Amino acid sequence: MKNNIYFLLLLSMIWGGVSCQDDFLQMPVSNTTTTDSVFSTSIKAQNAIANAYQKALNQGLPYQGNWNSLIQDNISGALTYGFSWTWGYGIATSTGLTASGNIEDMDGFGYNFTAIRQAYLVKENIDKVTDMSAADKAVVKAEMQALVAYRYEQMFIMYGGVPILSKSLNVTDDLSIPRAPLKEVLDSIIAWCDAAIPVLPSQWPATWTGRMTKAAAQAIKAKALLYAARPLFNTGTPYLDFGANNNLICLGSTDASLWQRAATAAEDVIREAETNSGAVIINTGNPLDDYGTATSTPSNPEVLLAYKHQAGGMNTFYNMHNWQAYGNGLTSNYLRFYYKADGTDQAWPSTSTAFSDYLTRMQAMEPRFKACFQAWEINAWNNPNDNNWSTQKLFQWQANYCAFPVKFYYKAGTRSWFEFPIFRLAAAYLSAAEAYNEVGQTTEALQRLNVIHLRAGLPAITETDKDKLRSIIQREWAVEFFDENYWLHDIKHWKRSDIGNGLIGGPIRALHFNSKAGGKLSGNTDYEEATLYQGFWAPRQYLNPFPQTEINKGTLIQNPGY
Repeated sequence: MKNNIYFLLLLSMIWGGVSCQDDFLQMPVSNTTTTDSVFSTSIKAQNAIANAYQKALNQGLPYQGNWNSLIQDNISGALTYGFSWTWGYGIATSTGLTASGNIEDMDGFGYNFTAIRQAYLVKENIDKVTDMSAADKAVVKAEMQALVAYRYEQMFIMYGGVPILSKSLNVTDDLSIPRAPLKEVLDSIIAWCDAAIPVLPSQWPATWTGRMTKAAAQAIKAKALLYAARPLFNTGTPYLDFGANNNLICLGSTDASLWQRAATAAEDVIREAETNSGAVIINTGNPLDDYGTATSTPSNPEVLLAYKHQAGGMNTFYNMHNWQAYGNGLTSNYLRFYYKADGTDQAWPSTSTAFSDYLTRMQAMEPRFKACFQAWEINAWNNPNDNNWSTQKLFQWQANYCAFPVKFYYKAGTRSWFEFPIFRLAAAYLSAAEAYNEVGQTTEALQRLNVIHLRAGLPAITETDKDKLRSIIQREWAVEFFDENYWLHDIKHWKRSDIGNGLIGGPIRALHFNSKAGGKLSGNTDYEEATLYQGFWAPRQYLNPFPQTEINKGTLIQNPGY
């Protein structure tokens, strides 16, 4: 395979955009003329491969409108919901997730199977290519199976048990496939990854950057095992009684060995990534630059797998101007997770205080905060001396929130697109730390945690109490992975006791400015922390609902409470 998949990925995304298209890979397999043509040469097949990557890896990323681009952060209490006409508003404040309207999975449930079918069609037809070696065909098959595992890992986390497909379906197949038990979905993900990992390369030549590697497939497996080990699934008592269907939403018992399996899987990622894949935790001693590079610079050595998209709709959904324009601002509920640069906690006043105090406290925040946010009247720390990122370029409306999200644009200048980091090596370190703590291996937990914490320029964590260390590790997940599509489902799967009291539900607070009139680009006089709105939480939301249109077909069983 000699051509550049990166270029073909770009072409396929330009042609296909980010919405569901009627292209050749959505036609029935029985249309042999189409599949024979598509897979007649490696050049043509490579476009099909690129389309499979594009469809599989955009899971959870927005496609229906830029006002919904941060919906996971809106409804987790991390960012304000924007305006009353956004999706996030109703979910966050009044209705929660519903089967007939308000959703959180940006793809929509059905699109998962569009992506899965695309990957299977490539896997099933790649042997027709006449000018590709058997070894290269085997790698393509492994790539496609890993992409299927990725989509199932994401559905596993969001929905619990889902229908399992082992091939593409055509018009003669029975499409009435019921939900599989949660354990069967987990076992399938692990089996698919275990089959793909030995075949996949550790590295690709530079011209093929972005394709699946051993470490990326291991990361899929490790993430599935981590969520399986957490309390939401790792129990015999589900979050709501589902009767005979409990096995769709929990594993049936508490299995402590799942934590050890999660730790082992995370260590496998670290070992393969650092030994064979050329991946590293970027740590040059400059925390702002190191974290900014790890989260923002395309193809940097900390990213194991990314959604590579440089044109078309994505840049209108995820650039910083649209985040601000649609009112997505940092809440103080989430701000409290960030440390000061000296590793201590910051305090925010609950009574009217001079605005100069806000500026002083913001300047004292840790580097990761400064890489992710821009404060009122302070030019963006993540693009120093760049007028494009000055405070005067902020959205012009007054609003009450703590700061503006600018993550993924470290030293980006005028670049509007970015490569969403699906798996960073840092996640394997925090996964290992969390799992080691749960099995009582405190020394190992602290070692893995501090690789990430010290990179942030903070003093080492030394806490050895299991419960306290668990809270510290969860805080590290919040800070290290803001807006990387972890937090909403993390807090659900941890079953945190405060989930309805200041996380998803309960008082959502923010910094209010100028006698609560809202912050301004300049001339702010005072500020204070106060409740912005009451968040909605109901236990049914531990897992997402299946769309009512799918339930009406009579095959799928709805998750409890919807």
